[in-house]
Amino acid sequence: MNNILLLHEQLVTKELINYFEVEADSIDSVLDIFVRVNSGGTVLSKSDLLFSTVVSIWDKARDEIDELLTSINRKGEGFRFSSDFIMRSCLYITNLSTTLKVEAFRKKSVLDIKSRWQEIKKAITETVELLCDFGFSAENLTSYVAAMPIVYYRFNGGTFEGQARRELQKYIVVAQLKQIFGASNNSALQSIREILKTIPGKPFALCSLQKIRFSGDRYLRYTPEEIDALFDREIGAYTFMVLSLLYPNLKYSQKGFHQDHMHPYAGFTEDKLSKIVLTDGSPLEKDKIAEWQRRRNTLANLQLLEGRENEYKNKTPLSDWLKIPGNSENAKYLPKGISYNLENFEEFMLKRQQLMTAELNSLLL
Repeated sequence: MNNILLLHEQLVTKELINYFEVEADSIDSVLDIFVRVNSGGTVLSKSDLLFSTVVSIWDKARDEIDELLTSINRKGEGFRFSSDFIMRSCLYITNLSTTLKVEAFRKKSVLDIKSRWQEIKKAITETVELLCDFGFSAENLTSYVAAMPIVYYRFNGGTFEGQARRELQKYIVVAQLKQIFGASNNSALQSIREILKTIPGKPFALCSLQKIRFSGDRYLRYTPEEIDALFDREIGAYTFMVLSLLYPNLKYSQKGFHQDHMHPYAGFTEDKLSKIVLTDGSPLEKDKIAEWQRRRNTLANLQLLEGRENEYKNKTPLSDWLKIPGNSENAKYLPKGISYNLENFEEFMLKRQQLMTAELNSLLL
């Protein structure tokens, strides 16, 4: 009794504890509040809290999902898939809303997922293996949600071979470059699923999704102006994605590939650039030095090299590296008939961008 009186005093009289009443009779509202409050402690996602609902119907659910997560996150160079991804993929495959709510995991839905679990697990695993083949890992996969339509396609008998494989690669790259799965990712997922429902058993084709209008007036297609804008992006996950389209035949799952600066990064120090004499005999002005330093990190100066080869190349000037037997023949999108010395950097960048743009136009327009 004393404890009850003390609690009343702290809450009502002294008002030392902040609180508010939840009037809505909804367990989802309670879960949302718990997730926000819990963020200050050991963080639990909403799917972690929903497990209690699922486990009450399927007692091995947590063990099965944890085992699958451990397996797929160890694939390739490693990923950071979460239980949210697994549970939403289950809802997506079974044609339910992908919003994580208690009402989505009614007894019938959970039993349906349980009965099809081996097929679901296989589709998810094979999708992650495909992502590895495309060169993705935790370092460069910016949207895990973007993989869910591939899981859906695979679950429903879709092939990962031939032209469908190339189209899937284009999809996963474009979806991330265009940031299709932003705040309205449930709507985006639903729109894509409606299209995929109409082509069961048919090879995947990106063009079938290109009429969908996503939030922010975005589409899974490119315009020439948008392709030009890709060359302003600086080295990172997005430049890797574009390069993966331009270098489709590399064995990404067998070797680690790095984004290499064709004209080495180390050659662009202010001291070195200030000594450059251009072909017309003039020096580099300060504003031009700053521009070159920025552009060294952009797409037209990048290529994909196997990790050990990239380390071996290191600071070797491009003109010297191309003299090594085999390099000039194997280098892709290499402009012909020009100087590869650093003082010719602007012409090299212009002509290499033209070669890369032509290929991207054929792939994305």
